[in-house]
Amino acid sequence: MSKSLLVIGSGPGIGLATAQRFLKEGYNIVLSSRSISNLQAQAAQLGAGVTLVEADAARPGQIDELVSRLAAAGPLTILYNAGVLRYDAEGNLRPLPLSGHTAGEIQSDMAINLTSAMVAIRAALPAMTARGEGTILLTGGGFGVNPSPDFLPLSVGKAGIRAIAQGLFAPLKEQGIHIGTVTVGRLVSPGSAAAREIAELFWQMNAARPEDWRWEQAFG
Repeated sequence: MSKSLLVIGSGPGIGLATAQRFLKEGYNIVLSSRSISNLQAQAAQLGAGVTLVEADAARPGQIDELVSRLAAAGPLTILYNAGVLRYDAEGNLRPLPLSGHTAGEIQSDMAINLTSAMVAIRAALPAMTARGEGTILLTGGGFGVNPSPDFLPLSVGKAGIRAIAQGLFAPLKEQGIHIGTVTVGRLVSPGSAAAREIAELFWQMNAARPEDWRWEQAFG
């Protein structure tokens, strides 16, 4: 039986590294992102066996439609929410107090980091439950445990991701479905390296690269 991996919010860091890992194991890879040019750049590094789908995590309805369609078309073995983030116009993730966010930005952050994850899981579960197997993985983060006032929407989103995994772990295990979080530490990816000061700080703290992550510990 064919195996497939869907990466929601795939980027040139964690998303690409995940796809590379599972492509080597014979998985059919589906990458989604709001930027088709971003996806095409990743596909150029991956080669054959990759399907690209333009879908915006800030619009949960698009994620619902995407996951429902894939789950109906064939076995969705692994659903991975890559933990997409909202960057500024220059492509940087910068600290900003809550007072600096608009109501629309807060709503968008919640949709990207939390709502879309729940919507994707809800859409994937019927088919996984019917098969009695499946894996759901969500990218957590240190801010979910130790929230930062300068990254508060992100902190709330990551705390919510932990709650989703903890709340669903026991009932899904009974149905043969595994759910968990991959909580990355200091990581230098194109998203963090876009801001020179952040990249230099991360390197000083011995930050890892996406390809260094021990994926077998998460997916094993």
